[in-house]
Amino acid sequence: MLQYIRFALAGILVGVSLTGCQAPELRNFRVQTLTDERPIELNVGSVTVDSTVMRYDRKPHIEESLPVTPESALQEWAEHRFVAVDTTSPVKAVIEITKADMTESEEKGANWYTLDNYAYRLSYQVAISFEQGDRILYKHAVEGWESSSLPQRSSMADKEATWLKMMNAMIRKVNRQITDSVPTRFRTPEY
Repeated sequence: MLQYIRFALAGILVGVSLTGCQAPELRNFRVQTLTDERPIELNVGSVTVDSTVMRYDRKPHIEESLPVTPESALQEWAEHRFVAVDTTSPVKAVIEITKADMTESEEKGANWYTLDNYAYRLSYQVAISFEQGDRILYKHAVEGWESSSLPQRSSMADKEATWLKMMNAMIRKVNRQITDSVPTRFRTPEY
């Protein structure tokens, strides 16, 4: 009888220890980079995406710990959003990402008995230019930020939902302002 109890306890211990070794839950973090929309056709010879974003790996910067960095979301958006259709044109379109970072800081509670909040700020700067040789024919830059705050005891799912909402708002604003700024002489007639 004692032997059966030992086997039962051993089985329970093995089962409990294996449930603690499950793989972490996959994150559902998909930034809307507008890849499902029809790309904007430009009357240029080429389209390049340059990123000169400074990377920080210390607090208060947290962009490297996000499931998708703001920089990579902007790069994916730019690579899929603009297409060169006039291969004989000497003009090239350059989309330059110069800033794409997110910071986290503590906001003090309103009273001594309230918890602190985490404040998040997503800053970005993107420019589009049309160049012919060394001459810049047209340039337009978009700069802005998104901000939000969460209670200190928020779950990781709540944090990721907030970050995703901020990044989607960034992509929508950059997309609208950059695409609206492109002069008609560089667009195909459909746009």
